[in-house]
Order: sequence, then structure tokens, then C-alpha cells
Amino acid sequence: MPSPFARLSRPVGGLLDRVRDGFESPRATSVAVATLVVVTIGVTLGIVALGGVFDATVDQQVTVDNPDRPPESTCETFGDDPDSVFGERCDEPARVEVDAGAELRDAADGYLHYGLIGVPVWWGIFALALHIGARVAGGEGSVGDSFLIAGWALVGELLRVIAGLAAIWFALSNAAITGSTFEALAEQIVAALATTTGPLLVASAVAIAVQWAIVVGGLEARHDLGRGAAAGVATVFAAVALLLAAPANFGSF
Repeated sequence: MPSPFARLSRPVGGLLDRVRDGFESPRATSVAVATLVVVTIGVTLGIVALGGVFDATVDQQVTVDNPDRPPESTCETFGDDPDSVFGERCDEPARVEVDAGAELRDAADGYLHYGLIGVPVWWGIFALALHIGARVAGGEGSVGDSFLIAGWALVGELLRVIAGLAAIWFALSNAAITGSTFEALAEQIVAALATTTGPLLVASAVAIAVQWAIVVGGLEARHDLGRGAAAGVATVFAAVALLLAAPANFGSF
């Protein structure tokens, strides 16, 4: 009678075989390029969606310094001068109420470059690190092969973004956000997001598992490594990724 480990290893082995065969397909490079483009666009849209989540779930007015009014020292010096460009602006109130959700949305939009630039940068760094790992394990593939594998593995990041958005939306939708200042609002949002740490870590683990399978199959097909050596290299990267994901989920809130 086969052991539980043998029963579990069969579907995993079959999955790795299919991934390996995929990397040997003539369309493997096209898949990697398409994945890079889709994930870059997806992460960028995810940042836009995050702003939309804030706007939709944080329905609160907060009082802030009026950005249209010059500093008090400037108004004291030039405010009574009818020829000064500051005179009319100094008549503006020092504090105004703004929509906190809209302000958070605008702040999130300021990070769009992280999606447009960050994903390709991560792809390059991971590809080079993967190539070094493959070489250490005795792999024979080129740097281009490593970039190909890293391109396929990007799909795990898109899964993580989708799960993160869903968790943040659920947490904020069920939280009481009532702060009248950005300081109070920030404390309440941080407390609400603290409830997402567990689900986000699970999502990260699933994404890393997907990437692990892709890397193993890719190293077998493109670097001519045996399955044991390929799994060893992939496991090292997966362990590092999981260690980095834990502080990101638990330490940032």
C-alpha cells in the first residue's frame, strides 16, 4: 500500500512534469514576456485599485492645513500688502476639511511608478540571483534562460496583489473608521489592517508555492538540473521569500 508521502508526491511530480514540458515549448519565451507585461500592468492597476478601496471604504471628513494658504510667517509679512501675490491667498482659512478617502486615493496614485518600474527591477534581480543559484548547483543554461524562468514566476506576484486587495477591502469595509484627524484615522486604519496579516501570509505562501513549482520545472528544462538539485535551489529561494513575507505582513502594521 503506498504511503501518504507517495500519494502526495505523485500529483506534485505530475505538476512539475507539466511545468517542465511547458518550458520546452517554442512558446516559452512569449509566455515569459506576456507574463512580465501582464504582471507589470496588473500591479500598477492594483495600486490604482488600492486607492479606490480607500476611497470607497473611508468615508470621513478630516481637518488639515489649507494647502492654498501661504505659511503664517509669509502672511504676517505680505498679507496686508495690496500689491503682493500673497495678499488674497492669505484671506483663505488656515484649516479646511477634506475627504479622507479621496486624499488616501491620491496618495496611493503617487506610487504608480512602483508597479511600472518595480516589477521589471524585481524580475531582473530575481533572474540574476536564480542564475547564480543554478550555476552553483551545476546548471548549464544561459542568463537568458534564467530571465525566462523568472518571467514565468512573476505570476505569483499577481496572485499576491489580488489577495492583498481583497483582504484590505474586507478589513476596511468591516472597520469603524471615525477619526477626525489623519493621525487618528491612521491609527484606526492600521488597526483594521492588522487583521489581514494571517490571510496575507497564507496568500504569500500559496504564491511562493506556485513560484517554487515554476522554478523547479524551469531549472530542469532550461538548466538541465536533476529534479532534486532543481528543488533544492527553488527551496532556498522559497524559504528566503517566505522569511521576507512574514515581517512584511506582521511588522508593517
